Amino acid sequence: KLLAPKAARRCEVAQCRAACCSDGVWVDYAQAQRIIARANQIRPFLPPDRHDIATWFAELHDDASFPSGQCIGTTTVADPADPQRTTCVFLRPEDRFCAIQAASMAQGQPAWSLKPYYCCLYPLVDECEDDDGQPLAQPRLTLDDSNSLFMRGGSCSVACEIAEPVFQAYVEEVCLALGVDGYRELCRRAGVRPRL
Repeated sequence: KLLAPKAARRCEVAQCRAACCSDGVWVDYAQAQRIIARANQIRPFLPPDRHDIATWFAELHDDASFPSGQCIGTTTVADPADPQRTTCVFLRPEDRFCAIQAASMAQGQPAWSLKPYYCCLYPLVDECEDDDGQPLAQPRLTLDDSNSLFMRGGSCSVACEIAEPVFQAYVEEVCLALGVDGYRELCRRAGVRPRL
């Protein structure tokens, strides 16, 4: 899917209102603990009614596809500005940006240093099973376009006039998952010029 041409480009938060954040996200349990440990740095970037860390996460599950073997979901809150009327507890209502990301940047750290991996990667995903449900020897990076959030408008893309390989719209996400060399290899395979 990443090499297939598509007439789409990355959306802009001012237009999409962060529709990709409607459902919250699954987070590696160890990373959730790191987020909680930085609560005092994150709270100033959230509305006061979201300061209680006990309301940030719910539904702990065992899941071997996460590094710690467990994942936990971020909670959602009512949000009249969101097309689905709910949004991740960490999405800031005033500018539609992630409070975790804003807190990291305010501390002089990379924007994605503490933000949950699958938030950073979306709408791409590491698939751990093949089409028959069998485990893959190595995760496969692909466009996650068959989930309900994507189909409800959280696609992180808008139509444009020029078709290009899907991965070119998500250069930062591809580099996060595969590194710059992996991104350049995709460019080589697709016969396109790297942007990095």
